[in-house]
Parts: sequence; C-alpha cells; structure tokens
Amino acid sequence: MTDNQIELRGKTPDDEFWKRYSGVRTMLVHMKERADLIRRIRDEMVIPAHARDLAIKALSVDLQENKKIFFDYLLNFISVSMQVLHRADIEMEFTIIEGGRVEMNSNRLIVDGEELDLPIEIGSRFTGIILDSKGPKKIDAVLLFFREQEARYDKLFGGIMDRCSLQIMDELYPRRCTHIKLKLPAQSLIEYRIAL
Repeated sequence: MTDNQIELRGKTPDDEFWKRYSGVRTMLVHMKERADLIRRIRDEMVIPAHARDLAIKALSVDLQENKKIFFDYLLNFISVSMQVLHRADIEMEFTIIEGGRVEMNSNRLIVDGEELDLPIEIGSRFTGIILDSKGPKKIDAVLLFFREQEARYDKLFGGIMDRCSLQIMDELYPRRCTHIKLKLPAQSLIEYRIAL
C-alpha cells in the first residue's frame, strides 16, 4: 500500500449479524448438550441416588443460568437483525386444553428460512403475556392479539404479509383442545419485554 492509499476495514452490520447468529447457534447447541447430559445422568441407575441428585441439581442450575445469558444474547441478536436485510421470526406452537391449561409444544427462531429450536421457557412466557393481556377467553385473546400484530407489522414492513401467520386447529377426540401455531417477527420479543 502506498502512502496515498487509504484502506478502510471495519465491520458491516451484516458481518455483525452473522457473527451473532453463529453465537446463537453455538449457545443453543451447548444448552441442548447440557440438557442431554442431565437426562442421561437422571436415567443412569448405576450412580448412587444422592450423587445423582447433586449432579442433576448443579447441572440444572448451570443450565438455567445459561438460558438467562442466552436470552439476553438472543435479544441483542434480534436487535442487530432489525438493522439489516435478514429476516428473523419467532414461531410458537402451543395447545390450549379444555379448562384453560396451556401446553407449549415448540418454540423456534427462523432466520432467513433456517429454523432453530429455542428454549421452551421463552415461548411459555410470550404465550402467557398474549393469553393474559386480551381477556378471559384464550382463543379470542390469541385472535385479537394476532389481528393487532398483523396490521401493525403489515404497515411496518410495507405489506409483506408472510411475516405473521396464525393456524388454529380444534381437536375433539380423544380430548377437547385447540392447537395453535403463531408466527411473528422476532422483534416482538423485544417489544413485549419478554424476560426469563
């Protein structure tokens, strides 16, 4: 390089996005491995019960702390994704059982079409906020929440309608329940101040 040339090197928002996305994926793999280790220790009958319980307790506490750190990192990643042209959405599948009990089935982060399973606690907290904020009837609360979000994000993203979706399926047998699949832009986690 000659004296008259200037070389500019720096990180672009896109570079930062991919770096943080890699971090999200790495943290998810680590947490999944830790949960598998806890399950294997719990199922291992050769280990004395007291030692097994102590190991499970210590690993479980560590896993919960990792989930809190991961969630902060996830929110930071979502914030970065809002500044670039990549799509980050969250998709939750849950079941409302007769009597009002809610079961979280899955919770995914979808980044440019790639799906990553998120800790169930994130979806459970978000679902709780949705169901508690719009009245006593849970199905009506989901419908009202979805309509508001769809209209809002439709305006925000200039008519890109596939960022929000809602599927509702009623099951009559063997037990009466409603299965719901809800997809929203991931920034909704920030806007609704979901916390672990």
